[in-house]
Amino acid sequence: MITIISKIELEGTDGLKYTDVGHTQEVDVINQINEDYDASLGKFLGENRTKLELGTVSVSSFFADFPFVHEARTQVENSEDLGLIEVTDIDQL
Repeated sequence: MITIISKIELEGTDGLKYTDVGHTQEVDVINQINEDYDASLGKFLGENRTKLELGTVSVSSFFADFPFVHEARTQVENSEDLGLIEVTDIDQL
């Protein structure tokens, strides 16, 4: 399977923008991207879920420290028509 790598950044004051930036089949790259996501935005969302729902915390507060994060969870059979680069090393991002 081929995994799509998405860049997540703030859009407006409280929205999230997902942009597909590459694809990979490298398990180490996928794991590193998702571990970084889980330790950053994933952790923030989990710890602040109720406050986010109540409007007492904004997702923009996370992005004040981190301009973007990546996620690699969407899998596809074929990436040829997507026009994305193949990422074989985390440093390519």
